[in-house]
Amino acid sequence: MSTATQPTINAEVRERTGTRYAARIRAEKKIPAVIYGHKQDPVHVAVDAKEMIALLRHNAHLIEVSAAGKTEPCLVKDIQWDHLGKNIIHIDLARVDLSEEVEVEIEIELVGDAIGLKEAGAMLDQASSTVTVKCRADAIPESLTHDVSEMGVGDSLLVSGLTLPAGVTAASDPDTLIAHLTISKAGAEEDEAAAAEGGDEPEVIGGKPDDDGKDGDDK
Repeated sequence: MSTATQPTINAEVRERTGTRYAARIRAEKKIPAVIYGHKQDPVHVAVDAKEMIALLRHNAHLIEVSAAGKTEPCLVKDIQWDHLGKNIIHIDLARVDLSEEVEVEIEIELVGDAIGLKEAGAMLDQASSTVTVKCRADAIPESLTHDVSEMGVGDSLLVSGLTLPAGVTAASDPDTLIAHLTISKAGAEEDEAAAAEGGDEPEVIGGKPDDDGKDGDDK
């Protein structure tokens, strides 16, 4: 979600903390969270699970959190999942100034049809779906897109090859592999088999030769 229009979520202050009380909150379809940072005391809150999940699905990184009559911009710093990885059990929200530089993990979307995919057995493997970037809190991109149309077999895309918006720099290792285009082992074996089958000269079938050595159909 673009930070140009920062979403707002209401939060209820939690007076009690601990595993038992957190479980009660989750049973009420809410997510326990904590707001911290900027040399202020942490505030334990609860947010509506459905509303928060909807924001996260739209790649919200910066959220205006309203709690106890106070609204402040917060960065979604950490999300804790249950052991199955299906349900959010806790969220850390870090207070930020909109003008300060922050580091966030952004999703990478590969677009376009790589030219190398026209070759038999070719496949584009995306090794990493995210990249960590630095930028102002009010300029966090929703996601990053990269056109792979010109990628051929053997080509690789590294973090250093990503096109980033103005004011956004990569914090991840520039040599981190994002994607590469290769020929699958199965596809290579099929090509070799096809080449082997087509390598022999085809047998020429004609009429039965006469005794004089001429073709029997040549009369």
